[in-house]
This record gives sequence, structure tokens and C-alpha cells, in this order.
Amino acid sequence: KSHRPPALYRLDLPQNDDIDFGARHLTKHKWENPTFCTYINPPSPHTEHIIKPQPIFLASSSSLSGCNLFLLLLQKEMASLHVRFVLKVFLLVSLFQISFAARKLSELVQDQPQLLHYHKGALLYGKTSVNLIWYGKFKLSQRAIISDFFTSLSASPSSLENTQPSVTKWWETTEKYYDLTSKKNALSLTLGKQLVDEKYSLGKSLTNKQIVELASRGEQKDAVSVVLTSSDVTVEGFCLSKCGSHGSALGSKSGGAKGKSYRFAYIWVGNSETQCPGYCAWPFHQPIYGPQNPPLIAPNNDAGLDGMVINLASLLAGTATNPFGNGYFQGPEEAPLEAASTCTGIYGKGAYPGYAGNLLVDSTTGASYNAHGNNGRKFLLPALYDPSTSACSTLFRPSQRAIVSDFIASLSSRKPTKAQPSVATWWKATEKYYNLVKTKNTSPLLLSVGAQIVQLASKGGQKDAVNVVLTSSDVAVEGFCSSKCGTHGSSVSAQKINGKRSKFAYIWVGNSETQCPGQCAWPFHQPIYGPQNAPVVAPNNDVGLDGMVINLAGLLAGTATNPFENGYFQGPKEAPLEAASACPGVYAKGAYPGYAGDLLVDSTTGASYNAHGVNGRKYFTTV
Repeated sequence: KSHRPPALYRLDLPQNDDIDFGARHLTKHKWENPTFCTYINPPSPHTEHIIKPQPIFLASSSSLSGCNLFLLLLQKEMASLHVRFVLKVFLLVSLFQISFAARKLSELVQDQPQLLHYHKGALLYGKTSVNLIWYGKFKLSQRAIISDFFTSLSASPSSLENTQPSVTKWWETTEKYYDLTSKKNALSLTLGKQLVDEKYSLGKSLTNKQIVELASRGEQKDAVSVVLTSSDVTVEGFCLSKCGSHGSALGSKSGGAKGKSYRFAYIWVGNSETQCPGYCAWPFHQPIYGPQNPPLIAPNNDAGLDGMVINLASLLAGTATNPFGNGYFQGPEEAPLEAASTCTGIYGKGAYPGYAGNLLVDSTTGASYNAHGNNGRKFLLPALYDPSTSACSTLFRPSQRAIVSDFIASLSSRKPTKAQPSVATWWKATEKYYNLVKTKNTSPLLLSVGAQIVQLASKGGQKDAVNVVLTSSDVAVEGFCSSKCGTHGSSVSAQKINGKRSKFAYIWVGNSETQCPGQCAWPFHQPIYGPQNAPVVAPNNDVGLDGMVINLAGLLAGTATNPFENGYFQGPKEAPLEAASACPGVYAKGAYPGYAGDLLVDSTTGASYNAHGVNGRKYFTTV
């Protein structure tokens, strides 16, 4: 259950020589997780081609790891075939899978295999205090960083309303593990007592057994003890195979019910600043090996402590979902893949080996981060594995929210853009529906940006409002990707107005970026089936969000003209053709299947668009 640094291993092979892929040379590393491979140098004259381990990401949600792929080939008696031939075979298999998958729509989207299996054990639940045991010398400012992280986990939404994404939002991913179990008692963490040992009572070189001894000093019942060792303390295995660990131990009998024994969970994390910052504090320090990109500036200006936060966050997620070794994990109990270690090295969208992902950057300090916390803190937190989508979860960024907000504002802005064609001009087409209706209310619909709804549609305003629910790329929704990219409808309001309940309209759109971009974000991604033309460049450089704008625009037009299923539509009410869905795949003149039409192209970015919006935005809207 040790947390290891974000480094996976690959091997560089000779370009033009045959290599013996004997099973004796391909092994699993004894302490790495099951998706990590180490190629051991075979007895051959190619020694000079074997380089130091390099970081490489193997998709952990894949059902076939790199190791298993080669072992499968070995079992097929292909041990001595040329590397290029192996690749050809793999390509042939891939093409077969693609053609097979295109047979019918119902086969296109299948349930993702659950990577982390639930082993029927207990999870942490209920009110639980986190007690900190500081071992060694820490500055008060350093203690404040860790304390603020823990208090940020359960901060009230109102306190962080204007500072998203937040630590609280990041932690919500762990709640999905509880939803899948029969015991759905939520976990509520609070910061408990803090014990300080600056006199090194057990010395400056600790064993794993002594870590447990230190953890036992904290409260054990309904609590998690967190042992934090300073940069001048060495711990067994620290910097060699782990940056921290979590586990459980027997608590004192006096603390159990009726004197019975019980187990308590603990975490240990070390400050690697002076011992191995390239191993345990990346990306705030250059890695020991692999791509030597410049390190990022730590959000709290302390590479050692900010690195500890990353490791602590990972282990806390593992402790909550696998506290006693029989919760959610994959692989052997001694070195399992857990909620965070499954997504090693991923901190933002677009992450790859040596690159942490697209992160937020503080305009004043230049520090990189991805979550806001209490007391104005900023943190860099690891991605968490989302069991509902079988993917690594990242947060909505403010820049993504701005794309959608600016689109809504562009519909009827008081200061419309002078550039044409515009979003406002596109929206005027809906006014023609009102002109055909014999009613007193013939004035066009004026829309403005209301409160940004991040929960259910019913949580928003229900009088003279349309609530738009936008789900991030790590959220699975019933029917999403299999039969729809979004939907609109109506529901009865919870509040009574003049003694009566009324209907309100709502829209839901999902971010398909990691689940089905070929189905819900075309033409910014190649389609799942049909003509495989090159995708066009998204106008806001975000395939998922620009795809959401297309779907939102279509559903908004349908909501305006058929809000309660008795307006303008054709066909059955359950699946009607409406203002935009009557023209699927048509975005400009000359469109045909596989071709979106003759679009405008930004001369600088090469992005395609068909409408201008406020704040210099360019959008891709439906016809």
C-alpha cells in the first residue's frame, strides 16, 4: 500500500536487430503495481541499447497491459519474431476490433471493465477525525499547509463558491465508491489533534514498525493517524521504493466495544526535500530520470511540503476506500493499485510522461495548481480513479466554465459582437417560431447567465428559468454515449407559486472527451463509424467543451421551441425531431455525411467555427 512516485518503466529496443523475447527476460518488478513492466537485460551483445528506466504511461483502464500483451505473444510461440512484425500483428488485431465494433450502434458503447474490484471489506465511514503526528522539525508555516489541506476537504460550498475547482470537489470522487457498496454511509473527515515530537524520541532513522508505534500515539477509535516525518528523518524504504504508505494496526482493547480488539487506519508521508525530491516531489523538482522538463513552481512555495500534499492526498484516498486491505483495489494486497495510485502522474487534462497536464497558473507567483482550498490556499492534487466511468477523474477548470458562460451571454448580449456571423444572429432563427404562434406572448425569448448549476437541475431557480446541468468528463449518466449526448425536458417545481406548482424546463449535457468524443464531439474528433476524415480544430482548443457547446446549442433551441413536449416537433414525443435535431450533422453550406460544411477558419489557430460570440469567442453551432 505504498505510494510511489509518478514513474512507469519502458524499454528502448534496437531498431534493426532481432531480440530474444524469452519469458525469462520479461518480468514484473517485485514492488511495482501490475501495470508496470521492467525489461531485464538479456545476455546478448545489445547491452548498450538498454537505458535507465524512463517514465511512461500505460493506460491503466486497459484490459490488456504491456506485460500481458507480450506474454500473450510468447504463449503463441512468437518469442523470436522481429519487433516490427509484432507491431504489425498488434495493428492487425486492432483493425479487426475496430471493424467488428462498427457493425451496429448497440455494440459501439460497452460497459468499461471495473479496474478496481471491491473485496467486500469495510470502508472508512461516518464522522472520522484526522490526527497529525509531526515527527521532527517543521516550521509553523509548513504545518499550516497540511492543516489547511485537511480542513479544505469538507469546506462548505458557499465558502468556495467563487474559487473552483476546489479540494472539496476533488474529494467528492471518493463518494462514488460508497455508492457502489451496500453500506452507503458517507465519510466525514475533520481535523483532530496534532502531536509534535521535535526531539526525535525514536531517533532519526525509523523502521516500519516504529512508524506504527508513532501512529498509535494518536486517537485510534473513529480516527486516522497521519505520521509526518521531517526532511532529516530517514524511514525504511523511503526514496527507494516509496514516498509514503498507509495501513492498519491493532488498537488498544480499552478503546473497543466491550473490550474487543479492533483495527485503526494510519498514514505515513515523508518530506523528501533533501533526500529525493526528484522521486517524491515531482513535478516541483526535475525527476531522477526521464524527460527533464523544467519543474513547476510549487503553489505554496515549498517543494517538499507541496510534494507531501500530493502523496498525502493519494494515500488518504486509498485509506478511505481500502483502509484494511479488503476494500477497493487491484493486484496483490502487499502492493495494490488504489483510487489514486491507478492514475499515477496525472494532475490535469492532457497529462503524459514528464508532463503533469494542463494546470491553472497563479498570475502573481507563476505557481501551478489544480484546486483551491481554505484560507486562500492552492494545491496540486492527483487525479482519482472514478469507478462510475472507469477513468481518471479531473476537475472542470474555470476556463471551461467561461466557454459555456460566454456562449449563453452571446445569445442576447446587450453589447453584441460586430463580427458576423454571430451567435446572436444564429439564435434569431428561433424567433420565427414565435411569429407563427397565435398567442399574446409573441416577444422573443431573452436569455442571460444565471447561477452556474453544479448539482441537479431542481436545485436551481424554477421560476422564469431554464436550469442547465453540465456534467464533467468523469461522470457517467444513464444513456450517455449509448443513445444520447444530452437531453432536455421538464419537471414539476418543488416550490409552490401562488399556491400552485408549475413546470420548469431543464437541459443536461455531458462532456464526452474521455468517454465518447467520436460520438458526441464530432467534428472535433474522428467519428466512431462512417467516413474517417481528419477532425477539425476546436475553436476554443477544448474538444470536450466545444462539443458540449454544439449539443447545448441544439438542446437550447429545442427547449425554447418545445419546452413541455407540446410545442414544435415531429415524430414521437419520446424521441422528437426539433429545431436543431432536424438538421443533424449540418453546420454550414455544402455539408454532407462526414463533412460539416464550408466553415470559417481562424488564420492564427487553424480552428474551424461558424459564429462569433462575446469576449472574442468563436463557436461552432448547429443549424
